[in-house]
Amino acid sequence: MNKIIAILGIAGTMLLFGCANGTKENPEKKKSIRVMDAVGHTIELDKPVERIVVLYEPALDALYMLNAEKSIVGIFNNIYTSDELFPFYAKLDDRIQQKKLAVPGSNGDGNIESIMMLNPDLVILQSAQQELAQALRSVGVKVYTTKVEQYQEVFQTMNDLAILTGTKERAEELVSYVKAELARMKDRSATIQTKKKAYFSWAHGRIFATAGRNSMMNFCLEAAGVENACTFELDQPNINPETLVGWNPDIIIMWNDSPEEFYKRTELGEVAAIKNKQIYNLLPMFFYNPHTLKSLSAAVSIHNWAYPNPDVDVKQQVEKIILKLYGEKAKAIIPLI
Repeated sequence: MNKIIAILGIAGTMLLFGCANGTKENPEKKKSIRVMDAVGHTIELDKPVERIVVLYEPALDALYMLNAEKSIVGIFNNIYTSDELFPFYAKLDDRIQQKKLAVPGSNGDGNIESIMMLNPDLVILQSAQQELAQALRSVGVKVYTTKVEQYQEVFQTMNDLAILTGTKERAEELVSYVKAELARMKDRSATIQTKKKAYFSWAHGRIFATAGRNSMMNFCLEAAGVENACTFELDQPNINPETLVGWNPDIIIMWNDSPEEFYKRTELGEVAAIKNKQIYNLLPMFFYNPHTLKSLSAAVSIHNWAYPNPDVDVKQQVEKIILKLYGEKAKAIIPLI
């Protein structure tokens, strides 16, 4: 309700700034660019966008992979405040290093008036933020909402953003590369006689918060050739210690956290992964975000941890992936791996 009231108060201001893409549109004019977002809303444009406000991290990441970062005029404040994000984006973009990009919102949410003042051609939001999306559309702002909870949604988002930013060839190159690498890993995994069972845990000490069968991390585990120890279909179910003991995984994959979180729990001492010290960490998380094309980095790392090969350097493999996904600017972040 507060957002709707805010719209009424600033609608006049919006006209002065021309935020509704400046000029009156001719409804009979055929648009050359057309995509449908995650909730079925169609975005039509005459030309690729030049001013983007992006308030969702996987979409922001995709724009840097597409080499479309020059079009970004607004981001969310978490980029500046998060130790898990700022050091990396600051290396990719001097504007972030100097904190010059406007911050009209937080991750997934935003201030309508602040967004409008940036006169964007497009605002990118998480699909769950429909109230904000509708409020912005009601005053003429183009909004693309995205969801990246499943394998195909990650690719769809990349392709849609490429169309909207005029970087279609770059998206085709990246998507083809990731699909080909995943296919090669799948072929290697098919030769494994006995698959390892892996348990995944989220960060900040939440060792009993895991990834269910209906999740992007489950996709990473399957792509890596391991079996997800979690038998639940939920995206992120919470379990109890007895359940983990019963699953008895061979390896544990942690998200940006310390293995000590498991080792200090005496009731878990007989779990194979803990007893054999087979606990690995996807750290720093920036390089392994499963909701981006970097799901490939996560899958490659998990595969090599589960089925180690002395001739394979996992770090070098991740470096190669990051260089491919970000191009020349990736050289600035490679030392942080």
